[in-house]
Amino acid sequence: MNPRGASVGLGFFAAMACGSGTARAQATGQDVATAQALFDEGKRLMEAKDFAAACPKLVESQRLDPGGGTLFAIALCHEAEGKTATAWADYTTALAEARKTGRKDREEAAAKKEAELESKLTRMRIVVSASAPGFALTRDGVAVGEAQWGVALPIDPGAHTFAAKAPGKIDWTSTVDLRGEGATIDVVVPALADAPPPPPPARVEVERPRPAPEGLNAQKVWAVVVGAAGVVGVGVGAGLGISAFSKWSTAEEQCPDRRCPSQEARRQGDEAAKSAGTAADLSTVLVGVGAGALVAGVVLWITAPRSDHRALYLAPARSGVGLSLGGAL
Repeated sequence: MNPRGASVGLGFFAAMACGSGTARAQATGQDVATAQALFDEGKRLMEAKDFAAACPKLVESQRLDPGGGTLFAIALCHEAEGKTATAWADYTTALAEARKTGRKDREEAAAKKEAELESKLTRMRIVVSASAPGFALTRDGVAVGEAQWGVALPIDPGAHTFAAKAPGKIDWTSTVDLRGEGATIDVVVPALADAPPPPPPARVEVERPRPAPEGLNAQKVWAVVVGAAGVVGVGVGAGLGISAFSKWSTAEEQCPDRRCPSQEARRQGDEAAKSAGTAADLSTVLVGVGAGALVAGVVLWITAPRSDHRALYLAPARSGVGLSLGGAL
């Protein structure tokens, strides 16, 4: 609003606000005091032509303590701020309030201002080229329903941002500068382009766990035990066999060709021969049993199943000598 218009508006503000206390008398307490302080501050800011700061003060004053004079003040402030559509709506509200309260002066003033602004209104007409399931449109972050499409609607002059979106479509947004007294401007919302298909999910190569080394099942443990016993038996039997041969050689030395040179030689030869016979017998038994155990161990190992959930193990004995068998069957 130009300075001259502002001056006229402020004079009108003083005239219309006069007598607003009658309406305010309906409210009491802290709200009345706060509303009056805000009204006075809004008036001061308007006189300083700081309309952007003045209008919110007046709107809050009206909320706390509604009054016809404050309604006019708000309309004048918005008009001076350049918000013609908002001011036009304010004058319409003030006109209805003046008629309700029988204030002819305010009624005439509001009707005149309403008519003046109506011819100056900037209007927009939203043209949606193509809708889509789930289509949503907003203006300055506020939803614009389908009922508003294609209708010339009053709007405050200035830049306004329009945005549209729909599932499976690329979002659209545009900022349009809507200006011009009495002009009707089309805002065309294009058909939304299809969104590209989502990328395929990343392929994750899952490495299969390597099979754990096959452990010794119960039968294989017994195969080891029996086989080990067989090896020990054969080894001890072989040792006894060597010992028997050595002792038999000693007996032969004492009595060559079974001819003993003395009684002492005969006695020693007999003892050596007897000991050699005992060792030979033990050797024969141990080698035979050990060989049988070794063969049995091999058979047990070969015929053992591939898996067995029974856990058996061989461990060194606590004494440090030999092996111990443990586990659960």
